Amino acid sequence: MQLIFSKRILRYWRPLPVILCFSLLGVSAVSVGAVVNGMDVPTFIASLNTKTVTVADLQQGKLKPVVLIDVRSPEEYAEDHIPQSLLVPLTDIEAGFGVKRIRAVAQEQAKSAQTQPTVVLYCTSGMRSVKAYQRLEKTGLNIVVLSGGIKAWRKVVPAQSASNTVSFNY
Repeated sequence: MQLIFSKRILRYWRPLPVILCFSLLGVSAVSVGAVVNGMDVPTFIASLNTKTVTVADLQQGKLKPVVLIDVRSPEEYAEDHIPQSLLVPLTDIEAGFGVKRIRAVAQEQAKSAQTQPTVVLYCTSGMRSVKAYQRLEKTGLNIVVLSGGIKAWRKVVPAQSASNTVSFNY
């Protein structure tokens, strides 16, 4: 009787080490992904469901009309920003009045373009843009995040030539 009882228990517990190994592997992969992308784990997980756009997509004019929103700090914006972008810091979006400003700008753009614009959020590399996206996704606006942020932009458009030699169709 004791032997039969032990075999039954063992049959149920045998897969446990395998399940634990796969779970640990999954958690490790998410943690490494977050570190590589310069994000905390919750933001990285949220970024997996975030709509993104590449610099090449903007360059090719795939998202006309576009409203570029820089969600970094005023100091970072003053140091460098994408031409024709508007500064709406993440702190303003989190406080609520940044959401109203973005909505107003998008509505104004929609009136002149006769179609709803795509609001492209960007920061340095993506973390703040994803947080802003989370706040804005329920507004009904067409929101996307610039993949790689201004770092990706500057790989294609160097700062000294941004205003005079490269034109984008946005």
